[in-house]
Amino acid sequence: MPKERRDSIEQEQEIFGYLAQSHISDKNIERLKMLSSSADTRIKDLASVVLEVALVKPYKTRRLKVLAKERKDLLQRLRETGLIFAHHQ
Repeated sequence: MPKERRDSIEQEQEIFGYLAQSHISDKNIERLKMLSSSADTRIKDLASVVLEVALVKPYKTRRLKVLAKERKDLLQRLRETGLIFAHHQ
């Protein structure tokens, strides 16, 4: 498998992993900012969504409830990208 493809898969798994964590740390937020400027549009989109979630509600507890109440647009983007499933891991 080409290195670019492997990197893309690893980065996607990394991004999904952030939502499964109990807390998205400042260090994770910095990494998401880097990934949000990726040349790979899928990675860029996923990282941007998770970054926005981290800025709104970094702790996993009641995250979806808060997003449903305050940021329905962001919750919809989680659904559209499939990231919503990472939250339930």
